[in-house]
Amino acid sequence: MSGDEILAEARKLEKNLLNFFWRQGVSLGEGEDLLQETYLRLWNYRGQYRETTAKFSTFVFTVARQVRIDALRRTTRRERREKAWQAERPVAQSATGMERDDVLWAVSRLSEPLREVVELGVFQDLPYAQISEILGIPAGTVKSRMFNALKKLKEELER
Repeated sequence: MSGDEILAEARKLEKNLLNFFWRQGVSLGEGEDLLQETYLRLWNYRGQYRETTAKFSTFVFTVARQVRIDALRRTTRRERREKAWQAERPVAQSATGMERDDVLWAVSRLSEPLREVVELGVFQDLPYAQISEILGIPAGTVKSRMFNALKKLKEELER
């Protein structure tokens, strides 16, 4: 695929990528920045994609995940603590007045490895094999993380 073809195909996944970033705790504005960074990396790595190696969406989500990880590394510890405190405070306040079946609230309380598996498997509807490729972990690990994530979600929603 040429660089232009890669970007054209990636733009078809734009909404899914923005949802992926949003569900990882990124604001819409920051998600759009991460999306642009993803497009830049796709352009820079356009020669590395091989159709015979992986599905295109796997390649795109792998790049997007790495962009997200790099963005986390760039933030300072203090900024992360402050954002987490500000992000959780309204959720905790609204959760007391809302119904307990707020799935997004419960997902946000999962650890990052479990949240990634839920995001890709449930919200993006990707098969375990593809999630395994994106995260760079064995398919069995994906299955056990999904099992543990769903168990914790059930416990959280039952409270």
